[in-house]
Amino acid sequence: MTVQTTARYAHTVARPERIDEAAEWLRELLPRDWTVTVARPSKNRRVLRLESRSGTVVDVDVEVLKDASPRVVASLEAPDSPTLAVADWISPRAREVLRSGRMSYLDATGNAEIRLDEPAVFIRTTGADRNPKPKPASGPRLRGPKAWALLRTLAEVPPPFGVRELAEAVDVDPGYVSRVLRALEDELLITRKPRGPVTDVEWEGLIRKAASTYSVFDSNETSMWVATSGPTRFIEDVAVKRIGDWAVTGSVAAARLAPVAGAEVAVIYTDDPERLANAGRLLATTQGANVVIAVPYDPVVFESTDEADGIPYASPTQVVVDCLTGNARMPAEGEAVIDWMRKNEVRWRTGNLSPRSERRGE
Repeated sequence: MTVQTTARYAHTVARPERIDEAAEWLRELLPRDWTVTVARPSKNRRVLRLESRSGTVVDVDVEVLKDASPRVVASLEAPDSPTLAVADWISPRAREVLRSGRMSYLDATGNAEIRLDEPAVFIRTTGADRNPKPKPASGPRLRGPKAWALLRTLAEVPPPFGVRELAEAVDVDPGYVSRVLRALEDELLITRKPRGPVTDVEWEGLIRKAASTYSVFDSNETSMWVATSGPTRFIEDVAVKRIGDWAVTGSVAAARLAPVAGAEVAVIYTDDPERLANAGRLLATTQGANVVIAVPYDPVVFESTDEADGIPYASPTQVVVDCLTGNARMPAEGEAVIDWMRKNEVRWRTGNLSPRSERRGE
C-alpha cells in the first residue's frame, strides 16, 4: 500500500511524546480495516503493532525524541527492525538524516515518512518546514546577505579551507564565520576537524538551507517588465550592449543546464535596472510580465558567472536557489538543476577563496 501527498496534513499530534497519540495518527492514515495497537513488550521498549487486512503483523519500535536535531538523530543506532522516530518537529535536514539511516519518522506538524517491507507500506505527508515553537536562538541567524554569501561559497568551493580564508573570501568577520560553521556542523552540513579546517561539506544540504531563508522575489528589490519581442530576444539584444554588471538567473538560466520547458519569464540581476530596461526597450507593468529585473541584495550573484554568446549566466548554485524559491514551475526547474549538479560536480564546484573583487566574471 502506498499513501503519498505533498499537501499539508491538517491533523496534528497534540503531545507526540505519547505513543498512544502517535498510534491514533497512524490509524487515520491507514485503511480502515488495518489496526494499530500499542504493545509494551518491556518497560524500556515502545512498540506500535500494525496488522494489515490480510492478517500480516509487524512491530515498529518507536524512538520518542525531545531533541530531534540532525546531530541527535544521526547518533541513533542503525535499526535492524522497523523503527519510527517521533518528535514535536523534525527539520528538513533531520528528515534527510533519518531517511539515509533507513528510519521512519513522524512529527506533530504532519511531517511523516513510514516505510515497511512486509506488509508493504509507504506513507509520506508534509507538515511544517519551520519549527512552529522555536527555542531562543543560541547561534547565528542563517539569513541575510552575508549568510547567503557564506553558504554559497561553502557549497561551491571544494574543501579544505579554514575560518580566516572563508572570512577574507566573503569579507565578513572571522568570529561570525566561526559561529556559522559551528551551527552548520550541528546540522551535519559540514565536517570540520576540532578547531581546524573544514574537510567536507554537504553541498546540496547547504543549498537547501540557503533556500529556506531566502526568496528570489522577496529578498531582492524587483520590478516587472514586458519585452515585446519576448524574453529570449531581449537577452540577446542587451548582450551586445554595455550595461554594467548583469546576470541571467531563473528559468532561462536553468534551461541551459536541465531544460524542463520553454522559459516564459526571464529574471535578470543588475545594479542599474533603468539602464537595463532602456537598453532592452522594456515596458513597465504590474501584471503579465515576461522580464523581472532584480537588484541583488549581495554582489555574490555576479560571481562565478558563466558567459555564453556574450550573455552572463548566474552560477548554478545561484540559479538553483532562485528557482527553488520562485513561483509557478520554477521549483521543479530548481530540482532539475540539482539533479544536473549531482552528475556534474567537477563542472560547477570550481569556486575559489580569492578576494571577491578577483572572482567577478569567472
